[in-house]
Amino acid sequence: MTPQLVQNIQHRREVMRALLFIICLGGISFFTINVFREVYFLAFLELAYSIYAIALWRIISKTDNFQRWVIAFLIPLYTLILYALYLPETSKSMFVWILAFPIVSYLLLGKTAGFLVSILFLITALIIYHVKFLTIGESVNIAESLNVIFSSALMISFAHVYEKNRESNEVRLLELAGTDSLTGVPNRLKLYESYRQWQRKNQDKQSTMSVALIDLDHFKTINDQYGHSAGDEALRHVASFIQKQMPQDALLARIGGEEFTLQLTDTIDQSCDFVDKLRGELNNTPLVHEGKVITITFSAGIATYGEDGTSLDALLACADKRLYIAKRQGRNQVCCDRNHAESTLNKELC
Repeated sequence: MTPQLVQNIQHRREVMRALLFIICLGGISFFTINVFREVYFLAFLELAYSIYAIALWRIISKTDNFQRWVIAFLIPLYTLILYALYLPETSKSMFVWILAFPIVSYLLLGKTAGFLVSILFLITALIIYHVKFLTIGESVNIAESLNVIFSSALMISFAHVYEKNRESNEVRLLELAGTDSLTGVPNRLKLYESYRQWQRKNQDKQSTMSVALIDLDHFKTINDQYGHSAGDEALRHVASFIQKQMPQDALLARIGGEEFTLQLTDTIDQSCDFVDKLRGELNNTPLVHEGKVITITFSAGIATYGEDGTSLDALLACADKRLYIAKRQGRNQVCCDRNHAESTLNKELC
């Protein structure tokens, strides 16, 4: 589940809990009133819906089928309110509940579904209201008709604008949360989200994917010799260079300091060839900072999905071991051979 979807559902759970509380209290109150008015059928429908709201309170906090439960609650609720509006015993004030339809629908169902549900039930409510309260003989009270029509249009317009802006702002905030502020590439949060999405989409398929862990060589020397502004520019230079070269379905992320991760939907051999090509081309594409030419190189370790693990943490750990070998062997190179990496590590441990 993406952070955006998680955030949306959490927001809607809170709105739903508030609605359930109000419906429970309102249902019990109107049940009592309608019993005294001897409108027994409506009274017991309201009591039944209060019980339904209580039962749904615990379900709505945990269920993975949140949207289905919302629809299963809202559609009968709106139908019940329309039925109450239709009864001879109810007054014009019942229409204030109708005006809440757009607000509740947009908050719980989102922009598209909220609009469709609001329009359907608002039009039905306006028809019932006109037939019951505004038709006098063969004429209609024009002033009151325009009041209820424009007030309904106002509510649905405000609800639509609010939800549209809320969703847009939420998407923007999530994008910012998943972006490295210095280089503009995705950060660790976005990397893990992208990996989970790829894994869900391809878990039943024989798909290939490799993860390259890239570390800039002697980055501290760049900071010490040319200043931290040059170090920042070097990181931006490398991020921009790799982004221009990488395939469209790849993902470059900065995961801290001078370390980047490149997620590629290729085999280990293809990924190794590509990253090594990047390494060579970056070596021949120096950074020019304040008139000074700065040559930047990197070392990399590569792991592949399946053979080296299935979780992103496992792949990063494996790639990190191979990155260590690349650095130990002189830097400015790519290590992607398991046997070679393990052999080298074993020699160092002996």
